[in-house]
Amino acid sequence: MATRVVMPQAGQDLDTGTVTEWLKAEGDAVTKGEPLVAVETEKISLELGSPATGVLLRIVVPDRTQTAILSTIGIIGEPGEDISAIE
Repeated sequence: MATRVVMPQAGQDLDTGTVTEWLKAEGDAVTKGEPLVAVETEKISLELGSPATGVLLRIVVPDRTQTAILSTIGIIGEPGEDISAIE
């Protein structure tokens, strides 16, 4: 089953964050906890670890793009998995 990668909430009063750089490309294998994407908000800059082991199937929010907190920024799953239901 596919897993969403979400923009973290780094403070109660924040509405948006920025994907600064994907450390993996679509199609790359990832291991749970492995650095996956660098993000920043007004309060912090950090590298998010992968929430699951699998393949980075889709980058939803590209580098240097601002997006809502808790929005889906990427999708991890098995090769060839149908992710249309969570996109």
